Amino acid sequence: MTSIAKQIGTNWFTVVMGVGIMGGLTYTSPLTFPFDKQIGMIAFIAGTILLVVALGLWTSRWIMHTQEALQDFSDPTRALFYGALAMAVNVIGNDFFLVGTHMIPYSMALHLSQGLWIAGVFISLFSVITIPYLMFTQHDISSEDAVGSWLIPVVPPIVAAADGANILPFWGSKSLDMGMTAFDISLFGMTFFLFIMVSALFYTRLMYHKIVPGHLAPSIWIEIGPIGMAMGTLATIPLTAHTFLPTFIPGLRAVGLIGATALWGVGVWWSIIATLYSIMHLSKRGEGIPYSLGWWSYVFPLGSFTAGTYALYHLTDLKLFFIAAFIQLLVLAGCFVVVALGTLKGIVDGTLLAWHPHHHKGIREVKAS
Repeated sequence: MTSIAKQIGTNWFTVVMGVGIMGGLTYTSPLTFPFDKQIGMIAFIAGTILLVVALGLWTSRWIMHTQEALQDFSDPTRALFYGALAMAVNVIGNDFFLVGTHMIPYSMALHLSQGLWIAGVFISLFSVITIPYLMFTQHDISSEDAVGSWLIPVVPPIVAAADGANILPFWGSKSLDMGMTAFDISLFGMTFFLFIMVSALFYTRLMYHKIVPGHLAPSIWIEIGPIGMAMGTLATIPLTAHTFLPTFIPGLRAVGLIGATALWGVGVWWSIIATLYSIMHLSKRGEGIPYSLGWWSYVFPLGSFTAGTYALYHLTDLKLFFIAAFIQLLVLAGCFVVVALGTLKGIVDGTLLAWHPHHHKGIREVKAS
C-alpha cells in the first residue's frame, strides 16, 4: 500500500473526472435509451468510490512521502494536475445533485453536493493562483513548451461555475442565492479570460513551432473542456436563477443564447482540428499516440462539451442541440470504454501503477500529459 501511495499524484484524479462526468451525462441524457439511468448510477457510484480511494492514497503520499509530494510543485508537468484534483471534487459533487438526489435522501444528496462544491471552489482557487504563479516565477519553460495541459490549473473555477449554476436556488435565502449567483459569475469570468490567454499561447505554439509530439496529442482535446463549461454556465443560470432574479432573466437568457451558441461553434471547430491532429499521428506521417493517463483528455473535455450542449438544448429547446448532444454522448461513450480499458490494463501490467514489488524493477515511468 505504501508503494502504491507513493505513485498516486494528482494526475490520477483525471480518472475520477472522466468516470464522474460519464455518470452525470448518461443519467441526464435528453434522449433516453435502455439502462441509461442504471449506467449513470453505476458510473456515479464508481466515480465516488474512486474519488475516496484516490484522496486516501494521495493523502497517504503526503504523509509518508512528503518530499516527493512537495517536488510535484517544482515539476512543470506534474504541478498542472492540481487542477485535476479540484475538478474531480466538483464533478462528483455535481453528480450528487444530478444522480445522487434520485438514489439517497434528497436533502442528504443536496448537502453533499453543496459541501463538495465549496471544497472544490477552495481547491480551484488554490490551483488557479498557485500553479500559474509557479509557472511565472520558478518553472523553466519556453513558448515551444505550450500545450493544452497548461489549461488544467486554470480551468477549475469555470468547472465550479458550471456545476454551481445547478444548485443556485438551494442555498436557503434569496439574498444568499443572489450572492452565490454573483460569485458563480465571477468564477466563470476568472477562468474564461485566462482560458483565452492560454489558448492564444497554445495556438501560437501550434502555428510557429514543430508538430506536437504523439504522446502529447491527447492534450489538444483539453481546449473544448472550458468551452463546454462556459456554455453550461451561460445557459444554466437563466434557468436556475429565475425565482430570485426575475428582472434579469430576459437579459441573462439573451446572453446565454448568444454566448453559448457562439461557443458551441468554436467547440465544434476545435473538435474537428483535434480529431484531424489525432488521425495525423495515427497515420504514417505521425508518431503514434502511446497510451498514458493523458488519454483521459479524450474523455473529460468531450464530456464537458457534451454537458454544455445539454445545457444549450435545455435553454433553447432546439432539435439541433438535442441531436448533437446524443451524438456527442455516443462518441464520448466509445472514448470512455477505450480509455478505461487502457487504464485497467496499465494498472494490471504495471505500466501505469506498479502494485507488486517485482513490478518496480524496469517499469518505465508514464507521464500523464
